[in-house]
Amino acid sequence: MSETGQRGIDVSHYQGTVNWQGVAASGIDFAYLKATEGTGYTDPTFKQNWSGCQEYALKCGGYHYFLPRDSFLQQAEAIVQAMRSVGYSRTTDLPPAIDCEEMDGCSAAEYVHALAGLVSLVERFLCVRPMIYTNPSFWDGLGNPDFSEYPLWLAQYTDAQSPTVPAPWSSYTIWQYSDQGTVSGIGGFCDCDLANSSLNVSPPGTSILKWY
Repeated sequence: MSETGQRGIDVSHYQGTVNWQGVAASGIDFAYLKATEGTGYTDPTFKQNWSGCQEYALKCGGYHYFLPRDSFLQQAEAIVQAMRSVGYSRTTDLPPAIDCEEMDGCSAAEYVHALAGLVSLVERFLCVRPMIYTNPSFWDGLGNPDFSEYPLWLAQYTDAQSPTVPAPWSSYTIWQYSDQGTVSGIGGFCDCDLANSSLNVSPPGTSILKWY
């Protein structure tokens, strides 16, 4: 594949301490940072990573690892609280993302119901549509529910020039193309992403996606 477009990474506590000065110097444009998971977990590196991105002028957003059997109301409260704790701004920061990759023993119908409740609440609390992170096979397994009003962050590791976009989306906003990338400032592997033109990560102060 050809690495053209805006380059990004996503990280969590698994990457340890990140040298954000090194990341910025390597040509990375944006970063997604793990914020929360389920109802009871906040990533211990989230605030530190957010501060590092801000210091070195990297656009950033937080993501929530969705567990469909946990209360979607409490999960919404968790991610909203985490975003507010770092001074999240819908006009300058990337929208929060909901990581959809684990069934947690529930049915597709149960999953879709809980996800719909979660994204609706996050949208209401933060006044921005969250992004959906998923991979084609997982979304196909859900029956391709129509969340197309929410931007797609697509995970697919392929040598092709472009990924397979699952229905009902017609395009992706971010493509996570590798989980074994190497970037200056990070020890070991990290996830690597490319953004298309609908993700505006520069200059600061402009709209990122479709705001209200």
